[in-house]
Amino acid sequence: MDFIEKTLHLFLPRASNNHKAKILHPSGLLVLASFFILFQAVLNFIPKLGPSILGYASQISPDEIIRLTNEKRAQAGLPSLTLNGTLSVAAQSKGNDMIIKDYWAHIAPDGTQPWSFFTSAGYRYRYAGENLARDFSSASSAVDAWMNSPTHRENILNSKYKEIGIGVVEGDLAGVDTTIIVQFFGSTYVDNIAQPVAANNPINDNPTIKPTIKPTIAATISPTSSPIPIIAIASPVSTVEAIFTTSKIQQFIISPFATTRAISLSVVGLLVVVFLVDSFFVSKKGIARIAGRSFAHVSFLGMIMAIILILKAGKIL
Repeated sequence: MDFIEKTLHLFLPRASNNHKAKILHPSGLLVLASFFILFQAVLNFIPKLGPSILGYASQISPDEIIRLTNEKRAQAGLPSLTLNGTLSVAAQSKGNDMIIKDYWAHIAPDGTQPWSFFTSAGYRYRYAGENLARDFSSASSAVDAWMNSPTHRENILNSKYKEIGIGVVEGDLAGVDTTIIVQFFGSTYVDNIAQPVAANNPINDNPTIKPTIKPTIAATISPTSSPIPIIAIASPVSTVEAIFTTSKIQQFIISPFATTRAISLSVVGLLVVVFLVDSFFVSKKGIARIAGRSFAHVSFLGMIMAIILILKAGKIL
């Protein structure tokens, strides 16, 4: 019975709380704010304890990313990109490098450029591009985020690219389990060599015999100052298959963003309900208040709730 009385005192306007829900008093709001700040502090401290239970681990299919990417290109009237196993190996290597060296950037802390992963895998590119994404729960949300960014969209809709490679890596980044998506674009020198088209020459009844001229072989100029090494991959098929094999080990993961969002919605929703109930009781019982702006408070909290609902997890680079 005492519990019920305390609950009513906390959430309903009564004589015991001066006809205003205790949670709406400055002291009650201070307790709520302190709880939220403490919760965020604990959430940020958990990764330092050791075992990784925070993260955004998800099962994202590289095939689905390629399908969605080609779908966006088709909508723009561009040809589909072809999956290249060597590019996938390069993309996977870039993802593993970020996990091992614990960085989230196009350029590694030691100065390693993205293009070095192309050449190390044996992909001799003429044009190359890179999109990165992390902490997304689905392939569609990652592709949509790329399309909403002008620079990433330019990569996806670049007509110079002919091939694509995807690397999906799950691991610990800055103490948080995450899923990194590496999207590599490229086209080789062979892809860009124009094929000669036979000319329709008029038929000459008396052809003139001309000496045969041997074609001159010109060296192809590399886009970098140093020659690009081509490293042979012994078994590309098995390597690519290994990339797309998902781990069957299940781990309990808590998403920091999803947890914070759920707590925020719960607190804001609770305050909205309490304000509405408080407004109802005040109106019904004719309680006079010097300071009472329930409608304004509810409207403000409603806007906060809408912002929380719009927010989505995930980062692109």
